[in-house]
Amino acid sequence: MNQKKQTQLAVLSMTGFIALWAIVTDAWNYSAMLSQGQPVTVCRYLYGYFSRILWASPAFILIRRFDRNLFWSRRQLFSRPKVEPIFAVFMVLTTIYALVSMALDHHFWNVSGEDFLFLTIKVFLVGIVEETVFRGWGYNLLKNVRSNTVSLMISTSMFVVLHWPAYFIKLFLYGSFDRTGMISQSISALLCGLLFAVMLRRSGTLWNPVLAHFYYDWVLELFA
Repeated sequence: MNQKKQTQLAVLSMTGFIALWAIVTDAWNYSAMLSQGQPVTVCRYLYGYFSRILWASPAFILIRRFDRNLFWSRRQLFSRPKVEPIFAVFMVLTTIYALVSMALDHHFWNVSGEDFLFLTIKVFLVGIVEETVFRGWGYNLLKNVRSNTVSLMISTSMFVVLHWPAYFIKLFLYGSFDRTGMISQSISALLCGLLFAVMLRRSGTLWNPVLAHFYYDWVLELFA
């Protein structure tokens, strides 16, 4: 596959993942519609698990299908995590940020009231599927034919845009648009997306950004 076709495949497939997420995301309240007398919270978590697995499944297929066109092979990509300085520093700074945010927002110790097990499974799945799509597939495919900077910016931009549909869905459903939340999340996604790609580049394994992504979401949802 030549450079142009491989770049097109990466961009079009990531665009497709964003479009698919806009369809299956629970911002449409699918879980409440499917509850049928069951606890809405449980259905929300279960639908969240199902929708994320469904959403990311094509990425695993693509990684397997185009293994020879990837910068990191499928076998290397899913090799064991490695202790890297940027990974360790990220985990420490994330912990400090979450605790400081908790202290400023709640003026004392605060732990989320969400079910600990359900929450942990949810954010772990988020880490796996989002990193597989945008770093394990998109960034990995682009890096084989493009410069690291170009690959980084395209895949990270797509990762930022992934977080936008929910805001427009809520605008459509409820008539309100959280502009501040969208800007804040976009900045967070941009910075984290860049760091997660660097973690993959430094370690050569997707597990480093997966674990960092999981930990970031987990501590913020648990404490902040």
